[in-house]
Amino acid sequence: MPGQLRILIIEGSERIYGFICQALRRKDLNVLTRRIETREALTQALEQSDWDLILSNTDNPGFNPEDALKLLSEKQLDIPLILVSDSIGEEKVASLLKAGANDYINLNNLTRLVPAVVRELKEAAVRREAEKTKQALRRSENRYRQLVDHSPTPILLLQNERIVFLNEAASQALSASLDQPLINRPADELFIDAPAALLTSRSAKTSTEQDDQPLQTTLKRADGNTIQTEVFISPVEYEGAPAIQLVFTDITNRKESDAKLQQAAQIIEHTMEAVLITNIDGTIESANPAFSEITGYTQPEIIRNHPRLLISAKHSPEFLSELWDHVRSTGSWRGELWNQRKNGEIYPVWMTISCVRDQRGEALHYVMVFSDITSLKQTQSQLEHLAHHDSLTNLPNRLLFEDRLEHALAQAKRQKRQLAVLFLDLDRFKNINDSLGHAMGDELLKEVAKRLQNILRDDDTAARLGGDEFTVLVENLEDPSQAAVVAAKIQDKFKAPFKIAGRELHVTASIGISIFPEDGRDVADLTKNADAAMYQAKEQGRNNYRYYTSELTRSAFERLLLETELRSALKEDQLLLYYQPQISLKNGEMTGAEALLRWHHPRLGIIPPARFIPLAEESGLIHEIGNWVLNEACQQTRYLYKQGIFQGRMAINLSVRQIMQTDLILRFEQIIAESGCPPDMLQFEVTEGIFMGQMKNSVPVLDVFKKLGVSIAIDDFGTGYSSLSYLKQLPIDKLKIDRSFIRDMPHDSDAVAITQAIISLGKNLGLRITAEGIETMAQQSLLQKMGCQEGQGYLYSPPVPGEVFEQMLMEGSRTFHHHFSNYGS
Repeated sequence: MPGQLRILIIEGSERIYGFICQALRRKDLNVLTRRIETREALTQALEQSDWDLILSNTDNPGFNPEDALKLLSEKQLDIPLILVSDSIGEEKVASLLKAGANDYINLNNLTRLVPAVVRELKEAAVRREAEKTKQALRRSENRYRQLVDHSPTPILLLQNERIVFLNEAASQALSASLDQPLINRPADELFIDAPAALLTSRSAKTSTEQDDQPLQTTLKRADGNTIQTEVFISPVEYEGAPAIQLVFTDITNRKESDAKLQQAAQIIEHTMEAVLITNIDGTIESANPAFSEITGYTQPEIIRNHPRLLISAKHSPEFLSELWDHVRSTGSWRGELWNQRKNGEIYPVWMTISCVRDQRGEALHYVMVFSDITSLKQTQSQLEHLAHHDSLTNLPNRLLFEDRLEHALAQAKRQKRQLAVLFLDLDRFKNINDSLGHAMGDELLKEVAKRLQNILRDDDTAARLGGDEFTVLVENLEDPSQAAVVAAKIQDKFKAPFKIAGRELHVTASIGISIFPEDGRDVADLTKNADAAMYQAKEQGRNNYRYYTSELTRSAFERLLLETELRSALKEDQLLLYYQPQISLKNGEMTGAEALLRWHHPRLGIIPPARFIPLAEESGLIHEIGNWVLNEACQQTRYLYKQGIFQGRMAINLSVRQIMQTDLILRFEQIIAESGCPPDMLQFEVTEGIFMGQMKNSVPVLDVFKKLGVSIAIDDFGTGYSSLSYLKQLPIDKLKIDRSFIRDMPHDSDAVAITQAIISLGKNLGLRITAEGIETMAQQSLLQKMGCQEGQGYLYSPPVPGEVFEQMLMEGSRTFHHHFSNYGS
C-alpha cells in the first residue's frame, strides 16, 4: 500500500507489542506504530495525530476494547479496530464485533493479520469516500433546499403520490401550518381536478418532454379553501429516490380579474347606457350597441370622429371648452347635456366623462357614459305637477296657492294694488260623505273644482287645500266689493244641482273674504282671516259670504280654544247626560227616555251637543265620547232598574262614525257585561243618513244589535233623502218624526200632511211612531187623532240632569204636564 500506515496498538505487554509489530513488517509494510495502555493515552493520541488503524488486545487489565470502541463512537471517528487475543471466547468476540470491532486475529496465528489490516484499510477508505460523497450531496441538497425555501415561487415535491416537501412560499399559498400540516398528505387531497396520472414521475417526464405549457388546475388549501393555479411538473430526485417537483403560481386573482374584465365587457356590451371611448386627442375609438340605439349612429359612422358631433347647438363653444378643461384638471365631469341624434332630434342626457390613466398617471383614454333621460324629464315634470297640484281635482294645492299668493302680494305691494283671498267651504259636505260614501264625495269635489275654474279669470287662482276646503285668489282689485261679486258668482253657479252617479245633489257653499292690505299683509294672515270669515258665514245660516272683521278673529280663536278644551273634557269628567222622558199619547205614562249629551264647561257653563259634536267629529274624539255615552247610559239604566223606578227603554243616539267603528259591537258587549244593563232596555237612535250609501255596512251591525235585544229607531225621520222602500229592509222598530214638522203644526197644512203620511206609513210597516218637539196641547191633540203612539218634548219635560230625572221617577210621576219645571237645554 502506498504511503506510511499509522497504527495504534492497545497492549500492556511490551513483548506481545513487539511480536505484533514483527508480524506487520513481514509483508514489507511501511508502518508507524505506537503502543498505549490507557484510555487517557488513547484520547491523547487521537487528539495529536490521525491514525489509520487500531489493534487492541482483549486482555489489557487497565483498558479493554469496549472502552476503546465507546471512545471512537463518542468522537465520531471511523477508524477500524481489530481484536488481537489468544484467550477470548467466541461469545466475547461476537459481542465485540457487534459493538463495532471490525475483525478478530488469534495471537497464535498472525498470518491473517496483514491481509485483515489491508482489507480494513481499503474498506475504511471506501467508507470515507462514500461519506465525502454523502457530505457533498448533503451540502448540495442543503444549498438546493435553501434556494427552494427562500424562493418566492411556491414549490412542492411529491413522492409515491404523497407530499414530502413544500417551501415557505408553498406553505403560505396552501395555508399550511403546524395545526394544519400538508407533509405526508396524499397528493389527491391537494389536487381537485388534475388527472391522477400526472402525479407519477413517469407522467411528469412525459409531460415535460412533450409540452412546456403549465397545467391549470385547482388546489385545495389546508384550511379548506381553493385556489386556481398554473403548475409546471418536472421529475427530480429527493433523498436518493425519484420524485415530482411542482412549481405553481396562484392565478386566482388573475382569473377573477379576467372574469371581471369579461363581465365588464359583457356589461358594456349589453348595458342600456351609451358607452363611448376616445383616445387622448378625443378621437372616438369604440362605442357599444346602446350608443347606436340612442344616437342613431352606427359604429363605423362614429369611429374616428369627435364627440362634439353629438352635442346640440344648445351648448356654446365656451361651455364645451370649460367642460373639457374641467375633465383634464380633475379627471372627470358629470352633468346634464342636450345632445342631438343623427336625425336631428335634440334630447337630454345624463353624462359622465372619466379619464383613464396609466400607472404613471398619464392620460390614456376618455370614457363617456350617458343615458337618454327624456322619460325621466317627463316624469320629473309630472312629479313637479303632482307636488303642486291636488291629485283629486288637479287644482293647485296649498303649497302652490301660497306660492302664488306670495308672488301676488309682492306685485300688489309694488303696484299698490288690492287683492282678495276667498276661503270656500261646502255646506254639509260631511253628510254627503257619510251617507253616500267617499267615492260620491270625491266625484262631487271634482265637479266643484270644474265650476270654480269656469267662473274665474285667467289671472285668478282656485286651489283645494284639502277635504271640502277651497281657496280663490283674486288679483288686481279696483275695489273690495269686486271680491263679493266673485263670491256671488260662485254661489250662483252652485244653484244648479250637481249630477253625480245618477243622483242630483244640491250643494251650497259658505265663503269668507279677506282683503289685502286691510285684513292682512302676508300669506298666513290673509288665509287665516278668510277662514275666520267663512266660519262666520256658516254660523249665519250657510250659503252666503262674509268679509273678515276683527270680531271674526276672536270667534275663530274661541272655536280653536273650545276644540282644545274638548280634549281634556273626558279626562276631567266635564261631560254628563241629561234625560228627556218619552210619553204615551194614549194614557200619559212614561214609556222610556232619551239620553242627551251635554258638556259642563267650567267657564262657559252647559254647552249643547250641536256646538261641540262637530268639533269632536273633526278631531276624532267622537269614538271616545260615543263609548263614554254608551257606558254612562247603560250604568244609569241599570241603576234605575235596580231601584225599581224605571221599566221603559233608554234611547241612545249613534252617529254614522260610531256605526262604522270596527270594534263597536265588541265594545258594546263589554259595556253590557260590566254594567249588567239588560240589552232589551236599550234603544239605539240612528238618522236616515246612516242608510244612504251605507246599507251594506250599517245594516249588518244593526242586525247584531237587534239580535242582542236592542230596539232600533230612526231619528229625525222625514228630513233625509232615502227611499221609503228601504224601510221594509231595515231592522228597525220605531220612527221618530222630526221636530221641524211638529213645530209648524197645526197651522201648516204641509207639515200636517207629511206627519199624517209618516204615521200611516209606520203603522202599515208595524213600526212604533214617536213625535219629537211637542210643546203645545194643540200639537198633542192633533197627534193623538192621527194615531201617533208616543210623544217627546217640552210639553212634558225638558231634558233634565240624572239626579232630577231620578227624583221624578221616585216621586212616581206617571203623567206629565207642560207645567213641569223648565230646565235649560
